[in-house]
Amino acid sequence: MKKNPAKTWRTASVMAAMLSAVSIAFLSACAANPGPPPVVEDNDSALQEDQSTTAATPEEEAPQDTDSAQRPTISVGVDPLRAGLNPHLVANNSELVDQIAELVLPSAFHNGRMDADILESASEVKAPKGVAQRVRYVIASPAQWSDGTPISGADFSYLWKQMTTTAGVRDPAGYHAISAVNTSDGGREVTVDFSQRVKDWHLLFHNLLPSHLLQDDNFGSALADKIPASAGRFLVDSVDRGRGVITLNRNDRFWGANPAQVDVIQLREVRDSTQALNMLRSGQIGFADFTPGQTSEEALALLGHVSQKTLTRSRQLRLHMSTAEGAMEERSQRRGLASLIDTDQVARLATGRASNLKPGNNPVGKNADLTALRTRASKKPIRFAVDPTSPTALAAANTLYDVLEAHGIDAEIVSERLTTITSKLLPEGDVDAVVTWEDISLNSMAAANIFSCDDKQPLAGDLSGICPDNADEVRAEILSGTMSPTEALGRIRDVNSKEVLYVPLVDETRVHALGQGIVGPGQSIDDWDDGLFTAPRWRIDED
Repeated sequence: MKKNPAKTWRTASVMAAMLSAVSIAFLSACAANPGPPPVVEDNDSALQEDQSTTAATPEEEAPQDTDSAQRPTISVGVDPLRAGLNPHLVANNSELVDQIAELVLPSAFHNGRMDADILESASEVKAPKGVAQRVRYVIASPAQWSDGTPISGADFSYLWKQMTTTAGVRDPAGYHAISAVNTSDGGREVTVDFSQRVKDWHLLFHNLLPSHLLQDDNFGSALADKIPASAGRFLVDSVDRGRGVITLNRNDRFWGANPAQVDVIQLREVRDSTQALNMLRSGQIGFADFTPGQTSEEALALLGHVSQKTLTRSRQLRLHMSTAEGAMEERSQRRGLASLIDTDQVARLATGRASNLKPGNNPVGKNADLTALRTRASKKPIRFAVDPTSPTALAAANTLYDVLEAHGIDAEIVSERLTTITSKLLPEGDVDAVVTWEDISLNSMAAANIFSCDDKQPLAGDLSGICPDNADEVRAEILSGTMSPTEALGRIRDVNSKEVLYVPLVDETRVHALGQGIVGPGQSIDDWDDGLFTAPRWRIDED
């Protein structure tokens, strides 16, 4: 990663004048009032992948477009956008992507509560013979995408089909339990039939996508650099990977309660704590949510006007081992590999820090028999797949490579996009393991994944491709609620202890730093745990 060039910062008086001007502009901003459908424009200029590592200093940055520059704007520091914006792909599993999706995409439910802006009702109804369960959704008549197209049953059906036919999606188990999605009443009424009971059906149809704009695209790459339409309080106006800036504009066609209070939010890339510190000090950003470094807390503590908090998220870096034919099919091979992994060491070397670390618990002890692993490696090297756009995952994979080489065991690193790894390399047995981030939220949909086996759909759930004993029965118990998520987690750990499918390496840690210029969910940093999710309530501090 390139070092950050020296920066020339604006003086405090200039910043004060700018803030005053923004405040005046904010007072003149009108409330959201849907008008004629705007034109949805595609950005035809392709963004080069190698630009994602280029850092522009403030004086080098291209000027903002005139419209954005004249609108009330809040700037926030975030991790770089490493991959695409589709929140349903393991390849895009990141705090930033999840937060953007929450602001831009509609969901049937949030935290178990129906979104009344999207739905008039959602409830179980009497199921006919041959259908295990039926749920009916009625879409609110004003609900629409930012191009004026109504949200409809087609969007529900589209997401269901993509989640059941695409490898490498997040938490597909609940969608595999759906047997049919039918629409009526002009697309406003959606009837979902299940082949088995799903207690937590309200977890489904989160982050719906505009099917009318994506139906002809590849699901794995459709949202690589944009989300073409919004049905949330903000929309993605632009993604400038070269400058490291994502611009979210207020969605003025949002029909629901409590529209966004600020016109523009700029998400500005911070690559390390030094850059975050400089941007907070100069007032370029008012809030930052980023991956910490070794000295982040110490450095931020010196800024008297900045409060900070370190959080652990339900995301974990893992080594997933493949059971596919041609990969590490033998349990003894996987056990030997796992026994060589010191998760404390990998966590330190992968993150580059020794503080604020929560290493994973290795399911295998040291000193396991390495005979099977050595025999396999003598025929062809152990191949670790990793997406090079994730620096922590790449560092972890390189560490594992070094560990094996130090023990005289041949290994290779396969650097490839995660969408290719999950759709091709893993199912075909071309790689033995993959290092990637995994959502470890404890709920029935996530817990059922490892027991989702489908011969017609490789990697229907867990990346290992395994089908544990009695998988169908266990999955049914988890989805129906007969087995609680906590009990299911115990069952998963039992399977992993026996089969050695994954090794947890390190849990995700984040730093929230609150500076000046934003009035948000509260004045205490403890009120900002939800980060960017609270952006619709933000406004510019006029003091």
